[in-house]
Amino acid sequence: MLKSLNTASSCQSIPYSTEALKWDLRRLRDAWRGCRKNADRDSVYDYLTAVFELVAWWTADGRANRRACKALRLNKIDEFSPDHVEPFAAVIRCTTKPEHVDAKTRSKWARALRYALAKKSHAEGLKWFMKRLGGINACASGSVPSPQTKRRGINSRL
Repeated sequence: MLKSLNTASSCQSIPYSTEALKWDLRRLRDAWRGCRKNADRDSVYDYLTAVFELVAWWTADGRANRRACKALRLNKIDEFSPDHVEPFAAVIRCTTKPEHVDAKTRSKWARALRYALAKKSHAEGLKWFMKRLGGINACASGSVPSPQTKRRGINSRL
């Protein structure tokens, strides 16, 4: 006999295991390696699109900060406070090497991706959205504050 579905239980988030998180981070590391091997200066958009899509999904599921913290812990990155994690910056930190993407670049990319998350339509690709607005730097200088800025009035460097 089938039980009727409870509305509250049918709205639960999609299960996302530690193995799924590890696989997603591996996929993004591979995208980063592909970007670094490609001489095309636009290849970074492929990597940023992969980061954007993952964090956008986490955000839609209401678990972006929790999953970003878990990603940092899995990568043994402990110089963060769980209350002040920026999900885009965390994913970039977990999938690139610090000698390739420094804190300033990571912060710029995270700001650009936050701006895109707030302003981009679902129908438009990230690369075309950013290029239409003038590129990564233009999007990074957009007026979308980080979650830390909203809460504490400062920007986090993670």
